[in-house]
Amino acid sequence: ENLAALVEGLVAVHVATRDDAFVPDEVMAAAALPSADGRSLTVYLPVATSETSLANLRANGAIAVVLSQPLTHRTVQLKGRVETLRTAREEERTGVERMAAAFDTEVEVIGLPPAVVRRRTRWPCHAATFVVSEAYEQTPGPRAGEPIVGGEAS
Repeated sequence: ENLAALVEGLVAVHVATRDDAFVPDEVMAAAALPSADGRSLTVYLPVATSETSLANLRANGAIAVVLSQPLTHRTVQLKGRVETLRTAREEERTGVERMAAAFDTEVEVIGLPPAVVRRRTRWPCHAATFVVSEAYEQTPGPRAGEPIVGGEAS
């Protein structure tokens, strides 16, 4: 129900797609930003690394997104079907860069050298927007894998 609250602080974003033969593909997104109404999530896929994912999304729209906070391992998985796939707009760049910088800060704290972190591609991006149809708790522990209902794992 409250997508923004659910994904708050989750700065590592991995996007999984599949082709029509169910062969998976995974790419690290630059960012994931919830819509103002809290119904949908837009993931920002770097142009340089997302060719296969884009082909998969155009073919069938199936998407699974895993968002986590590296320092705490808090993790959720969201699934749905992409409704809109487009080139990210310049006015979205600030939000994407802010989230990418938050990821950089977290992984630098746990020891990844800044020079390595900043090599990661963040822009330009494709924007893939989907309505979340399924959400799962994936934080390591006894509730991992449980569906999230109304903002809480059941």
